[in-house]
Amino acid sequence: MNLTLRQRLDKPARDGRCYVFLDVTWPRHRATLPTGVKCLPAHFRPDKAQPVSAKDLAAGHLNARLNALKATVLKVAERAVVEDVPLTPAMLRTATSARRAKTNSTSVTVAPPAVTPTEFYARWKADNPGQTSHGARRYKQVVDHLQAYQPDWPVLELTRPEFLGYLTHLAGLGLVDGTVSKHVKFLRECFRLGGLPVPGWLKLQTRYGRAPALRAKELQHLIALSDLLPDLAIERDLFVLQTLLLLRDSDLRQLRPHHIEPVPLPGYGPVPVATFRQAKTGDEVRLPLPPAAAAIWERYAGKLPMPVQQERNRRMKHLARVAQLERSFVRVQYVQGEPVEEIIPLHKVITTHTARHTGADMVMLGSGGDSNLKEKALGHAGVYGHDALERYGPALLRAWEAVLSKPKMDNNFSANPPDSAPDETYVLRPVRTIGAYSLPRLTK
Repeated sequence: MNLTLRQRLDKPARDGRCYVFLDVTWPRHRATLPTGVKCLPAHFRPDKAQPVSAKDLAAGHLNARLNALKATVLKVAERAVVEDVPLTPAMLRTATSARRAKTNSTSVTVAPPAVTPTEFYARWKADNPGQTSHGARRYKQVVDHLQAYQPDWPVLELTRPEFLGYLTHLAGLGLVDGTVSKHVKFLRECFRLGGLPVPGWLKLQTRYGRAPALRAKELQHLIALSDLLPDLAIERDLFVLQTLLLLRDSDLRQLRPHHIEPVPLPGYGPVPVATFRQAKTGDEVRLPLPPAAAAIWERYAGKLPMPVQQERNRRMKHLARVAQLERSFVRVQYVQGEPVEEIIPLHKVITTHTARHTGADMVMLGSGGDSNLKEKALGHAGVYGHDALERYGPALLRAWEAVLSKPKMDNNFSANPPDSAPDETYVLRPVRTIGAYSLPRLTK
């Protein structure tokens, strides 16, 4: 006897769900039995032990009904053999009809299909348990915008003109393309959850302006700060460690004592080396800790006090104000593809990700422009070979030595530089060479 589940696609319900039938075959006979179960075609997997995908909120209940129906068919067939009577399609239909009637009388109410943004948001949270408050908040804001624009909008009926109209509405609210892209991502997620193909036009090409990064003098000044409040002192240590290892905030959070072990490096002897897999890409990264980073790691015994990222960003901006990082930064954001510039003090745009950009700039500076070394430190490419820590490790340490050293003349940090230069004539003269670059000083 063969039991095969089949979905009838020619008569879908209004919500796109189609009924599932059970085909039963045995010598010289065949029966097609209704199951009373329906689901979206994208969620139906007849060759799996659980035919209805977990993406359907009622998957557990529906799979239980299908399995119980199969068990009923097998039980009827077994009884026919025991009683030595021929098995007929009518016997199966009678038994399974009684089973379905009993199940329907005691069944759990199946959740209705999602239609509105609020319903899809509930589906998304159910499909993605364990979301942090920050992760859930990003889509909650999108849902609030969608509801304000058109209450209970049937998302899966979205057309291209309606989509373009919504983008125009968001631009009118002053939202930049980077924020609008989250709205587009949520709408695409709704189609996925609804089991429908994502329309080709439902996308947004997003451009981003240059991210802020500290200069060498500013980084040195930040490291040298003293008499900080405890929270700011901790954030300074976290930011410096993140910068010296070019880490994302997510990678810094996952560092544990067992990730850092001493490794002999040519010319340096045993050096603490961080070995971990990046949270974003899963790629393995091995990075030596410069002395300043090793000192921070030892200070906290490998147990970094990590507040949530939003709190880190708030503390970082406060720390930057205390450090008087007031120079102007030209922030470029895109609205409907057009760049919009805003001149803003550096301390207002600093975030935890500034550390990674600063680290990349400093490695380029200290190595004389070795972009391969920068990419290796960022974990972007294995350009130095998978097991060549002995080659690129010393190069990274030398780059940081060059950046963090303090020549007497060219690294004096001025929190408030003069608005204009004096009238005297100045010429550029090199005072120190770092790789292929010369750092100049002004002399009369």
